[in-house]
Amino acid sequence: MSLASVVPSTRASPAFARDPAGSRRRACTRHLPLGGVQVRFACGFARRGARRLPVALAAGGGAVGDAFVTEGSTNVKFPRELIVPGYTGSLVIIGTGYRDKFFVKVYAAAFYVDYSLGIDTEQWKEKIGIESFDPNSVFDSIFKAPVVKSLSIILVRDVDGKTFVNALNDVIARQIKTPNAEEESSLSTFQNTFLGRNLKQGTSIYLTWLEPSRMLISISENQDPSQVDAEIKSATVNYALYDGFFGNSPVSPSLRSSSTQLLEALLTK
Repeated sequence: MSLASVVPSTRASPAFARDPAGSRRRACTRHLPLGGVQVRFACGFARRGARRLPVALAAGGGAVGDAFVTEGSTNVKFPRELIVPGYTGSLVIIGTGYRDKFFVKVYAAAFYVDYSLGIDTEQWKEKIGIESFDPNSVFDSIFKAPVVKSLSIILVRDVDGKTFVNALNDVIARQIKTPNAEEESSLSTFQNTFLGRNLKQGTSIYLTWLEPSRMLISISENQDPSQVDAEIKSATVNYALYDGFFGNSPVSPSLRSSSTQLLEALLTK
């Protein structure tokens, strides 16, 4: 990987940003050969000589320095960095993809993880506890680790709430055949959050896993989420939904593949 050119940071002044610890970050560009996908990083240099590893600012298309990443099949734009209701930290995009049904595209999706992935990649590896890169074990480890992750879904066609929640229920049912009382309660909360809603084209849905037993749901008519609409407190329900997107049989293979490529590039370098 070769260093290309210095570009403005999306989090700072054109040259340097100063983080709470007093270090300076300089934005720069690296290009990885990820199946034709260009990946931009920000390189960091700490005042006191502490090692800082590259910050993944984006995965996907768009010119270097753009604030958004375009999902190519749907042309939906996702912000490179995201702050969601219920969590004050910044999340960074890892991959994008889409879901279709009977060859009709239903929504675009993007996977975000805590910004700390790039601030200190070695510490991030320790948090998720990986020794070698395997997509299945890595996604499982990310779910179990104390790192925040979020799935952003943007509808590309009108969908009624019942249809949308039934589709996600089918995903959850793969893991939970006979729900217990806790799971039943969480599934009811999940369903009631969407039932009765008219989910128009352009509606954004954010599923944010603060920890295995806490998932926040936010629904917005645009890409600016302002409130938490529901909280699911069942680790098994939360995992079932997460596994539906990042397990062996993902509902959006393109999202999982895109996320795998950048995670592998970051975690094995």
